[in-house]
Amino acid sequence: MLNSLDLDLGALDKPVRAYSKGMTQKLGLACCLISGRDFLLLDEPTSGLDPRARALLKTRLRQVREQGRTVLFTSHTLADVGELCDQLAVLHRGSVRFFGAPDRFKLHFKATDMETAYLACIED
Repeated sequence: MLNSLDLDLGALDKPVRAYSKGMTQKLGLACCLISGRDFLLLDEPTSGLDPRARALLKTRLRQVREQGRTVLFTSHTLADVGELCDQLAVLHRGSVRFFGAPDRFKLHFKATDMETAYLACIED
């Protein structure tokens, strides 16, 4: 699991407080993914990850989905949401502004990308 997230096994010889933010994130993700749980809840899972680790994590999350497991995650990185999610919810000022598939989200707000759809979605 550590290799699949680009975390060197030798890093486990250090106390966690000595890790960088990215290494701490990778360790937490590895623990979560290795649990084998059918439902995973992740808060900003790509935060602090370098591009290689982000790509590797996305691969792992797709594998989790292919195994029939569920992943619910929060993210401000809308491109990741559009790429990884079957369904998304946009929460704004305490209410759900949209719930549905990413393609439907863009279509509903007449947008070609997730960011433009989001801006249209949260307009008051």
